[in-house]
Amino acid sequence: MMTLNIDDDTASLLRQLSEQEHISPAQLIKHLLSDYLEDLADAAAGDAALAELMNGKDDTISLAEWEQQLNALER
Repeated sequence: MMTLNIDDDTASLLRQLSEQEHISPAQLIKHLLSDYLEDLADAAAGDAALAELMNGKDDTISLAEWEQQLNALER
């Protein structure tokens, strides 16, 4: 378990939003933090994929080529 110290303005906003969402402030913080951490992980994965692409370690194909491959799979 962890304790979080926040300023009064943030606490007030948190209470208001938790009331709007009909969940406790603790649940709201868990959801917000989880979403934020997932976003950070997604951004890091995107950065890694872009770095591989820029370094020539990943190939790209056009949309037309992709559609041809998908159509071939459907046959």
